[in-house]
Amino acid sequence: MINTNKSNAASGVVHIRPYQLLSIEDGLSDEIKFFMPALEAAGSLTVIESIMLLKLMRCVSPTHVFEFGTYKGYTTRLLLENIPERDVAGERIYTLDLPDLDNIVFQGTDKDLATESITYQRKYLSSPRKNLVKQILQDSMTLDPELYSKKFQFIFIDANHEVSYVCRDTENALVMLADAPSCVVWHDYGNPQFPELTQYLENLSARIPVYHIEDTMLAFHLLGKTVAPRRG
Repeated sequence: MINTNKSNAASGVVHIRPYQLLSIEDGLSDEIKFFMPALEAAGSLTVIESIMLLKLMRCVSPTHVFEFGTYKGYTTRLLLENIPERDVAGERIYTLDLPDLDNIVFQGTDKDLATESITYQRKYLSSPRKNLVKQILQDSMTLDPELYSKKFQFIFIDANHEVSYVCRDTENALVMLADAPSCVVWHDYGNPQFPELTQYLENLSARIPVYHIEDTMLAFHLLGKTVAPRRG
């Protein structure tokens, strides 16, 4: 198993404790809306990952959010209920998932999870705020990022974990990312099912700053905010 708490000497990924992220002032109420985690662990965030994801979103206080990988819509719902209020019209969270599984290359258990999600009634649809979500059913390999250039202050990548998809989704995300303050977050860094994903992010850290939150599988690239130093 990959140890996600220790830095690889060849990697530029900076490993931080959760309190270092929580120490960033976001100016928002300390109240959040949370949901009991799904019984099935696969494809979902842990409790601490969910809290860290919300904190990262609060740090940049986004007008618009993009999510690569809707799956069952649990994370979409979490982000939807906690996105800071804005006086803007139209959808604020864009979430992308596959319309079908034809000719798609998967890794690990991703094909099984994708098969489950195709016919699943996604959780964000039970929210009274569901009109703020735009569901995109498209293979992300065919997504044109120029349509959304610099539109999103917060982007979450947790879709197909096959490395060619992670690379394409990341490159698209960097085009779609708004000016600071803004953030890209990846899930499954350090997941033993996806060693190529972890290696890709470690290589990426030579180009852009990448942080990993210890005790989670979240990595992020944050613009316009400073992560607090370690204590002691």
